[in-house]
Amino acid sequence: MKSDEIIEKIRSKLKESDPARRTVVNTFQFNFTDADGNLIKSMVFDFKALDIYEGSAPGADAQVTISDEDFYLVGTKQKTFQEILEQEKAKIDGDEEAINKMLEKFRINSKN
Repeated sequence: MKSDEIIEKIRSKLKESDPARRTVVNTFQFNFTDADGNLIKSMVFDFKALDIYEGSAPGADAQVTISDEDFYLVGTKQKTFQEILEQEKAKIDGDEEAINKMLEKFRINSKN
């Protein structure tokens, strides 16, 4: 997936973070799709356990369905998550405020 590099950067940031100072402690499931909307991969971003892994999380605080390309654009600051939502290119089920907090904290510019 094109966004794998973004996921790896988020994973690295998680490993470097101080668990005592974290502000995001939610679990999110991201469902990545191709350009046609077909599921490519599901990933769990578990900020409680400071881990990211492939799979599903039935007890996730929120679930996001987004294309691989659009996640990459958000992760590289070419688009905001809000722009993706306004264009109806992503779907959130669950705690939207927690998703926005997580995305703001971990938005990474992959060009650096």
